[in-house]
Amino acid sequence: MKHLLWWLCLFVAPIALITIELFHPSGFTAEPGMYEFLSQPHHHEPQYWALAYFGPHWWLVMHVIQTPMVGLVAVGLWLMVNNVDAGDGTAARVAARLARAAIFVFAVAFTVLDAIGGIGLGRTLLAVQELVATGKLSPSQVEGVVLLLNTLWVDPLVGGVGSVVSLTASWAAFAVSVLVAASLLLAGRAGWLNMAVLVAFGWELQTAHASPHGPIAFALLIVAAGWLWWARRRASAAKAGAAKAGPL
Repeated sequence: MKHLLWWLCLFVAPIALITIELFHPSGFTAEPGMYEFLSQPHHHEPQYWALAYFGPHWWLVMHVIQTPMVGLVAVGLWLMVNNVDAGDGTAARVAARLARAAIFVFAVAFTVLDAIGGIGLGRTLLAVQELVATGKLSPSQVEGVVLLLNTLWVDPLVGGVGSVVSLTASWAAFAVSVLVAASLLLAGRAGWLNMAVLVAFGWELQTAHASPHGPIAFALLIVAAGWLWWARRRASAAKAGAAKAGPL
């Protein structure tokens, strides 16, 4: 089961996230504005980084997919330090416990962020368009709705950018990568270069989960996880070979 979860959480889920994040635009808050951009489809425009944006339906679907995929990544990161125990030393165990606490914060904060700024916002955009199409909102009412949504998008507590929720999610991701790397290094279960890739994943995800940083981050996670899996398999094979050979 752990083997299956490793591949599901650290390979399948990141690949899914890379795929959808390539179509997750960024840099639209100031110009033309959140509502103005997200309420309609866009072809590729270099300043927004995404390969394309398919409109508010896509914003909703993308975050419906993203939320459980990030949850699976959190489980995968937990698995990385799952076997760190008393035999690995106190420092490694403390780092592993702190990593697990950071993983919890990471999972909760990203879920809250996706629920508010992704799923909730996407459904609200669609509802506004439906009300406009049926004539239930006057032009002046639409202006008020747009002002409200744009204001909430930059709200300091729950906004989609620069808020307590978004920054907590971002920095928790970086903390997880550093603490997981520290635990595995202290336990002698990974090498410096491998863990440097893992920390780079955390830094990129801390920067942004939208394109281009999100796809880069999850690609780095796949590399780090694959490297760690290969190193563990090689170590297990060497140990099994030594046991089979027996004492000289």
